[in-house]
Amino acid sequence: MKKLLALLLLSPLAYSEENQMIPLPQYVASLGDNFGSSEMLYVTYRCAGLYGMMYGLVGDATQEGAKDTAKRLNEANLSIMTISESLYNSLTPKEDRDFEDNLTRSVLPIADNYQKEANKSWTNTGNYFNDYIMNDSTICKNVVEGFNEGL
Repeated sequence: MKKLLALLLLSPLAYSEENQMIPLPQYVASLGDNFGSSEMLYVTYRCAGLYGMMYGLVGDATQEGAKDTAKRLNEANLSIMTISESLYNSLTPKEDRDFEDNLTRSVLPIADNYQKEANKSWTNTGNYFNDYIMNDSTICKNVVEGFNEGL
């Protein structure tokens, strides 16, 4: 688990000019039966980054429905944080735990990548939420719904 997070944090891809993350549906499919707690933690961190970026775009928007969307994003992110913390605690010895620090160091580069993707989409189409972002948000929605249903 520590190696996975270290690779994510030290990866030069997180600091490049373009989003270099593979789409979440592709990542999940590539795991097959090898989907364990550390992989799920990565997915929840991706979701936290995605939801944070999306909230940043709609949080102060004045368009109709923006406040409701921001509220739903915030609620979904609270579920993601609960899942993330539980997974992190199950993977990290008690004496080594610092969830808030780990979350911050892991999620900020992810959110930056999503912002790069949204900005590129805005430049090319006039819409922040392209297929990449929407497909990833579908995975995140499924994670939240599964958690909320007790799966």
